[in-house]
Formats: sequence, structure tokens, C-alpha cells
Amino acid sequence: MCIRVRRASIGTAPLFDAVTQTIALPPDLDHERTVTAARAILTELAVPQPRFGAVCFCGEQLDLAPRIPQQRTGEQVVSHGA
Repeated sequence: MCIRVRRASIGTAPLFDAVTQTIALPPDLDHERTVTAARAILTELAVPQPRFGAVCFCGEQLDLAPRIPQQRTGEQVVSHGA
């Protein structure tokens, strides 16, 4: 996939960063609005979009799932809480 997605508050990052090939989407959008926002940005970049989902310049589906950090499971965290 050529384009990556990052979550950023409105106004803190450009919608599309050509250097890093990244589009910025607000972190508080539900899934449906996330897809709509990604499609809108990609359409402005002249990337044809299919009927459903959002695709990159290369035609691969964008991964729009939110990123959840890996939880720590070390002995100290398990014993004493995080």
C-alpha cells in the first residue's frame, strides 16, 4: 500500500503529506465517517474510488482500523497494575 493513514486533530497536520504519503483523519470519527473522509481526500488527489471502501493509488484497500497500542503484560504490571 502506498498511502498510510494517521489520526490527527483537525488543523494539526495537513490532510495529505506528499513527503510521507500519509493522509490525516480526525481520531474521533466512527468507521463510516472515517471511510467517507478518506474517500473524499483521495478523490481530491484524483485517486478513483470503488463503490465501497477506500483504495490507495496502487488500488489496494486502505487499512482504516484504529491502532490500539500493545498492552504491557510484564510481571510487574500484572502484579501491581498499570
